[in-house]
Amino acid sequence: MANRILFKLRDKDIQKAGKLFGVDEVILKRLSDLNLLNAEFIRDSLIKSDYERLTNGLRYLVDQENAYTFPEIKEALKNEYGLSMQALNQVLHGRQNGNMFFCKKCGIRTSSMTYKRTGGLCSNCFAATLDI
Repeated sequence: MANRILFKLRDKDIQKAGKLFGVDEVILKRLSDLNLLNAEFIRDSLIKSDYERLTNGLRYLVDQENAYTFPEIKEALKNEYGLSMQALNQVLHGRQNGNMFFCKKCGIRTSSMTYKRTGGLCSNCFAATLDI
């Protein structure tokens, strides 16, 4: 079996995860200290949450309240979580988790055959793309 890098959740990651998942921070901290959490999944969820919050439909295009661009937001996330740009893009744009595949649009788990056939969408989301 290949060696995997284990991610350690920082205190601020645990605080953010507590809010995101609605779980007490003390419990998360204890589970993290015991290495009982899937830190990679939590980190990826935090990255996606931060990305959605920062882009927020890219309000600045309408309101001109912020001047952030996609590359600037990605660079900030890359630096915050200590990832390469390639790893960040994998997290943000539908990475496969082992043998589990998730729809790029709705996030529901799907089979590998469906994922590959539809370009990363579940059957329902793929059907919604059909022009009838």
